[in-house]
Amino acid sequence: MNKFVNKLIRNYLGAFMDRSRDKIALSDKIYQKDAKDSWELEERYNSLELDKKERIIINDYIACLMTREHRMADISYMAGVGDTVKFLNGIGLLKGSNNKVVKKRLKKL
Repeated sequence: MNKFVNKLIRNYLGAFMDRSRDKIALSDKIYQKDAKDSWELEERYNSLELDKKERIIINDYIACLMTREHRMADISYMAGVGDTVKFLNGIGLLKGSNNKVVKKRLKKL
């Protein structure tokens, strides 16, 4: 499934997902507060007197956390899309859901 998710994100849904999430995030008060807090904390972090080695370790750690969470957001989004497709197919609302190719691809989700 990981290859399938990667292909869907890369070829079909990546930009759509980002636009959709951004639109919701920009109107979400909790997200806005967290973003503001993170900017303030970043300023405080940048003002710390750390040596180069310490700063590199912390920066790498932060980058790892951010990329991990971004990837989890993509996976969660794709899981939601997959669950929705399975549900709609299961109740017969998808046109062409009797197609063998469609059924085979849905099973991979």
